[in-house]
Amino acid sequence: MDPRIADVIRRMEDSLDAAPRVPSLAALARLSPSRFAHLFRQETGMPPGRYLHTMRMQRARVLLERTFLNVREVMVRVGFRDPSHFARDFRRFHGVAPSALRGAATPGPAPAQLLDHLLAADGHSTNGQTTERPAAAEGAGNAHEPAARTNGHRPKPR
Repeated sequence: MDPRIADVIRRMEDSLDAAPRVPSLAALARLSPSRFAHLFRQETGMPPGRYLHTMRMQRARVLLERTFLNVREVMVRVGFRDPSHFARDFRRFHGVAPSALRGAATPGPAPAQLLDHLLAADGHSTNGQTTERPAAAEGAGNAHEPAARTNGHRPKPR
């Protein structure tokens, strides 16, 4: 990859909350805007604006899945100012609304607590002793499987 384009991409990654335009990115690469746009597309396979948008959407998903930031905080960190614009673009890009993704993906415990969490899930304590897991209720099926939701209705016979 052309080092000028690689440098611009690094700067774009470092400042996703900014809204750089092609002329300012071209100036960073010391190229004319038209030459920069052509070279950027040649090197990355997409125009600078689409590349930046892709980076923002990918970073937003990572932040929603791996941090405790709320949707509005994520939106601001990836350079959006309008919540409806962010939600629409996120849904188009990922196929799911950011609020639904936030509700479905709960960040795990902090790394310092991770070992204790994993050992407890396996029925072990940190002092090397095995702890008993509660037995599943009769007829409840596998304890690791969620209970079937009926919402007050009987399941349809198969």
